[in-house]
Amino acid sequence: EDHMRIISMEKGDNVDAIFRRFAQATEGVAKVLQGEGHDFMHNSHLGYILTCPSNLGTGLRAGTIVKIPKLSARKDFKDVCGRLGLQARGTAGVDSVSTDGRFDISNAD
Repeated sequence: EDHMRIISMEKGDNVDAIFRRFAQATEGVAKVLQGEGHDFMHNSHLGYILTCPSNLGTGLRAGTIVKIPKLSARKDFKDVCGRLGLQARGTAGVDSVSTDGRFDISNAD
């Protein structure tokens, strides 16, 4: 559903460096678009306009890979994540399953 993705990731916990790299890449793409007479679509009320309505606003998904076998074994694991505004995915993408208690935990759509 995405026309483009900009991904910044690294092992460890240096979130500042990860975000700075993401911001620099986004600014670089914006400069190229603007040089061609285009730009990212933006609305002052809705934020950035993307192909999926659930991604209006920043369009930013921030996640981390964590190993939580005991928490994820709970029957209400997905509900717990939902109450916290989070979603749990397997480490291989949206519809993947976790076999060892490792999940990609991110902000919910």
